[in-house]
Amino acid sequence: MVIVKSHGHCVQRMFGDPLLRHVVAVSVCTFTVILPLTCFNVRHSVYSLWQTDRDREQTRLAAANTRRLQENLAHLRAFNATALCPDNTSDKQPKTWKHLHVAITIITVSRNRHRVEHYETQYLSQVVGRFLYLLNKTISDRTYRLFVCNVDQDPDSYGEMKALPASIPTFERYSQTEKPPKDIFEKEKQDYIFCMEESLKMNPSYVFLVEDDAYPHRHLLPVLEHVIDYHIERRNTIGARNFLHRIVTYVKFYHPERLLGYYSLEAERIPELVGASLVLGTGLFLFYMHFVVAWKPNKVNVTWALCIVYCCLVCVSIGRQNLLELRRLSTHLYQVTPAPSCCTPAMLYTKRGGEMVATHLKGVKCKQYFGKDKALEEIRRREKYVGLLVQPNVFEHIGMYSSVRQSMVDPFAV
Repeated sequence: MVIVKSHGHCVQRMFGDPLLRHVVAVSVCTFTVILPLTCFNVRHSVYSLWQTDRDREQTRLAAANTRRLQENLAHLRAFNATALCPDNTSDKQPKTWKHLHVAITIITVSRNRHRVEHYETQYLSQVVGRFLYLLNKTISDRTYRLFVCNVDQDPDSYGEMKALPASIPTFERYSQTEKPPKDIFEKEKQDYIFCMEESLKMNPSYVFLVEDDAYPHRHLLPVLEHVIDYHIERRNTIGARNFLHRIVTYVKFYHPERLLGYYSLEAERIPELVGASLVLGTGLFLFYMHFVVAWKPNKVNVTWALCIVYCCLVCVSIGRQNLLELRRLSTHLYQVTPAPSCCTPAMLYTKRGGEMVATHLKGVKCKQYFGKDKALEEIRRREKYVGLLVQPNVFEHIGMYSSVRQSMVDPFAV
């Protein structure tokens, strides 16, 4: 009886502690009510992981594709592309410009032979229309030129290309007589080299290779210029520039969102989670000790630790991908880290970096399970080149059909 009374007394004292009552109440309310209700349809949160309805997700992506297409077809109809490219000839053959800072080249291949329920995706029209809109809207002292690199093996049948504004310069790789490599992965690599080298012939300071299913974010150009200024050319506080093109080889502006979470082997992820938990937890601790309970020196460490753990669990539950969206508040908040190996939808190369990468890629043969992104990573490691990644993504991958694998992709991986 004495033991039972003692145990009951301890339990009563424990639940009589205001701190414990608050921890239990706040945790239950947060993780069983607030976060489930707010993050139910938020991708990459722990509360949306159970959603695996592929048909529903594919329908959502198709609806989003239709909205983007209508918007950008309107841009294409309304936009006079000659305002951006006054030096182009009427036959769409590119010229070399003096003082061209960034050559933006969209690599495209026909996808209209692979219809999804007779639905035309028209990715190229969306991406070109979006770039024309962004370039026309921006105010910059840099010179941009937009190019399209057509690597379709039957270019004459690529109807979507013919609908583009006539003044957009075009690189075309294949003719009726030239046959592409049989291996689709080797073809993709050779196409990439071709588009790189044709872009370099325009004598730009930078080549920005963008695949035709990479849709640019509205903040792309300000972020691009910020990265060039402060991570490649290393502009200092008084505005002077120290050109270090030979140090940075390329910058990735897209990485699959599913690989941007805290559950990753990338070196910055766990320290980032710890740092966010410390900052948020300390703020919550100060608020709690000042406004909720009286300051008790004997419980400072315990309370602080509980606040940090609570904030850590909240961050993990919401998902790193969603917290990264807060960085869009300013171009200065975008994170630039070492680049992982995957993938290549949107890559900025310095002129020297593009020349070196094109040369080395020619000596590598791509095949299944060894695509151009893995080849590029192998070259980077062997030659000790520097690759960077911008986070959050400044492009959205909108492709539902893989032209390399000739099949539909998992809609939850888009």
